[in-house]
Amino acid sequence: MEKTISKYTLFEYLSGRANPLERQLVEEWIVRKENAETFHRWLLEYETQSPQFVPNQDIALENLLLRLNSTMEQEGEWRKEEGEEERTPSWFARRSNRFWMAAASVTLLVSCGWWFREPIQYKSYQTAYGQTTDVYLEDGSRVALNSNSKLKVPRLGFWGDVREVALEGEAEFSVSHTIDHKRFVVKTSEQFQVEVLGTTFSVFARPRGTKVALKSGSVRIDYSQNNRRREVMMEPGDLAFLDQEGAVQLERKQDVRTFAPWTEQRYVFNGTPVKEILAMIEENFGQKVSLSDSNIAQRSITGNFKTKNADELLKTISEVLDLRVEQNGASILLTNN
Repeated sequence: MEKTISKYTLFEYLSGRANPLERQLVEEWIVRKENAETFHRWLLEYETQSPQFVPNQDIALENLLLRLNSTMEQEGEWRKEEGEEERTPSWFARRSNRFWMAAASVTLLVSCGWWFREPIQYKSYQTAYGQTTDVYLEDGSRVALNSNSKLKVPRLGFWGDVREVALEGEAEFSVSHTIDHKRFVVKTSEQFQVEVLGTTFSVFARPRGTKVALKSGSVRIDYSQNNRRREVMMEPGDLAFLDQEGAVQLERKQDVRTFAPWTEQRYVFNGTPVKEILAMIEENFGQKVSLSDSNIAQRSITGNFKTKNADELLKTISEVLDLRVEQNGASILLTNN
């Protein structure tokens, strides 16, 4: 029969008040993989309710190593000259050794807890190349996550005055308004975040750039430039992007139908250069496409295309621009006909 424990029993165990039977039950329960998420959730709740002193780990470890070295030197004094019998360590020395081994274990556990703090606090949703998904948050907000993207949300739900999530990649947000007017913040880095109350917008946060497109509602972008905090307000139809100097530029009254068309498996191009389309294919599908002629990179395409994968999109581009797709294994080459 599968043994289960209550949250109260785990809290007693963590506080050191559990009896031997409870300790055994908890330790057997923890090692089962199916209990990992529940354990992390309860552990974070316990740490929140019972804040612990966080030591200076570098100094603690240094002191521990000094103490261990001292113990080893003391152990060497227990031995007589070579050829003589070894003296049995005293009861105090044996207890001291066990104490410092336990201290080393505690230090290791504290360090591991600190390193793995983020996975405990946040739950991650990640899409593979060519995969999109919808993520529904506890406040009713919906996030359409594009391929090769990652969204992090608080594992135990939103708390405090701000609903904050972190994004790597591309997503469209449909944010629900809350009765207490709680702000919603999307962070793409320590230097850039998007703040809203209730709205629909998309965020692009890839290595080649950062963009925000607003369909409805209102958005404020907070960003850092030259170590100074700056703000930009957006209106529906605005497209904001970071320029090479790290400043946010606005393009007003854009066609909102071009914002996040990938949610409908569509790709909308408006004089879009081939090099930008190929970068998008690599980001979304993980397929790198080379060009036989550098001049092809500057050619542009305009149109609204519905495609399911990179092959269909490449076929469409090659037909429109009179190009040929050559594939050799994983290598793909676009060349002139």
